[in-house]
Amino acid sequence: MLDLYMTRTALIMGANLLRVPSERRTPLELAKDGGLLGMWQQAAPETRRMLLLQAAWEARGAFLGEADDDALRHAAYLADAADSAALGGMTQRTDFVHLLGPHYLLAQSLAFDLDDMETSLVATLTLATRIPAGWPM
Repeated sequence: MLDLYMTRTALIMGANLLRVPSERRTPLELAKDGGLLGMWQQAAPETRRMLLLQAAWEARGAFLGEADDDALRHAAYLADAADSAALGGMTQRTDFVHLLGPHYLLAQSLAFDLDDMETSLVATLTLATRIPAGWPM
């Protein structure tokens, strides 16, 4: 549980930094410079999956247009899946996070991919920057 809260807090801090207009680093550069990538690598895969899906739920409907890399494509897909779930009547983030479906399988694949953790981290960080009113507990 501590793993979840510590990683989530670091993601929120990173997302807040990325919102600052004077911040010129990419999400990956910021994550590497601030130690977030190392924290992400140490987090349990289940924690990474949960955070990715939580961020998608909170950022649902926040993407427009085309994504130009894998991390953005994954983030956009997950946010759209969350938006579709909400439009379909889902009201609870926990339901979306635990509902087995294509969005869950994508998040699972990203979270457990030890060879490309940067993609899952950037996708999660990108979603976190698009959460309109903060990331509730």
